[in-house]
Amino acid sequence: MSTMLPDELALTSCSQEVVPRPLEAEAERDAAQQEISFDQVFERYHAMVYTLTYRILGDREEALDVSQEVFLCVFRKLPRFRWQSSLKTWVYRIAVNAAANRCRWWNRLRRRGTVSLEQRLDGDGARSYADVLAAAGGSPEEALIAREMNVEIQRALMRLPVAQRIAVVMRDVEGLSYEEIATALQVSLGTVKSRIARGREELKHRLNGLLG
Repeated sequence: MSTMLPDELALTSCSQEVVPRPLEAEAERDAAQQEISFDQVFERYHAMVYTLTYRILGDREEALDVSQEVFLCVFRKLPRFRWQSSLKTWVYRIAVNAAANRCRWWNRLRRRGTVSLEQRLDGDGARSYADVLAAAGGSPEEALIAREMNVEIQRALMRLPVAQRIAVVMRDVEGLSYEEIATALQVSLGTVKSRIARGREELKHRLNGLLG
């Protein structure tokens, strides 16, 4: 399964003015004048939301459940969306908050002595995750190595603090810029860079050269 992000939602301009304006500001103004349906938003971003929550939570069923929560929230809030950020950033923010809330819920269960989300990686969730991320084609040996590497990477990700995990996934998996991450998380650029740097360092330590 490809984890490439979908293109930005394409919107046609309805501007009739001829006064030059910066392209970004013009695009946002024109986009705000369009009727954006929930079906359009879901079609464009459902794969992105699932991949993001899957990487953060490390469990297929949890990611599906949280993805449903995300789009229920999108459905309710979309009529009030005012384009103060890009549509993609807005959806990311909702998805990250929902995934972080689920992580906090699991952490509360863990403190009470019940099963943790990390332990679920030893069950069906880890195998499903590997199946999804395994590269298509290649020899059986290559596919096995890819699956094992993906599982180890996910295990290491799951042991990062949630804030670092989210920042690393958004940057190194989803490919967002530092500025996009800062906007989505509503934190400073310096905070984003610090979380990513610390998360990467911890991953290197845990993986012990697995990535070369």
